[in-house]
Amino acid sequence: MLPQDKKQMNEPTPLGQLFAVHHERLLRFATALLHSEEEAEDAVSEVFEKLVSDGLPETEVALLFVAVRHRCIDRLRQLKVAERVRRRLPLDEPSLTAWEQEEEYEQRRATLSKAIETGLTTPMRRTLQLRYYEEKSYREIAETMNISQVAVYKHLRNALERLRKIVTSE
Repeated sequence: MLPQDKKQMNEPTPLGQLFAVHHERLLRFATALLHSEEEAEDAVSEVFEKLVSDGLPETEVALLFVAVRHRCIDRLRQLKVAERVRRRLPLDEPSLTAWEQEEEYEQRRATLSKAIETGLTTPMRRTLQLRYYEEKSYREIAETMNISQVAVYKHLRNALERLRKIVTSE
């Protein structure tokens, strides 16, 4: 190995330099948007991972912040959807004792499980499973099921409406 080859091996790549210089600022920026250090770290890492996997040339710092901002917005959307589902299908009643809450929770959980198994079509059930149990994005679900993202949205919306009717009527 030539001495100049050794020197090149020890030098960080332009992307590595970009990471070293801006990672902390991007992390603070993402944390301010997401209010979670763990979510922020994931968002920033995903942006850099995308840069590496796509083989994109080095970008300007402003573009890095835009990319991190967009990733944070995606994560917030995912969190909002999950929160809306939790609010629409509450599984516990705070006015009950702990024992009654446990019993009520188990009854609602059983009702919901039965409703998912018997009250939904196979595509609705599969979409619900991929979204809420496996936490996949609409794009990932669409690719997995070989359907459009609009179809994913419709399956989820219809499934949640049907479940809400079943759960509230019992």
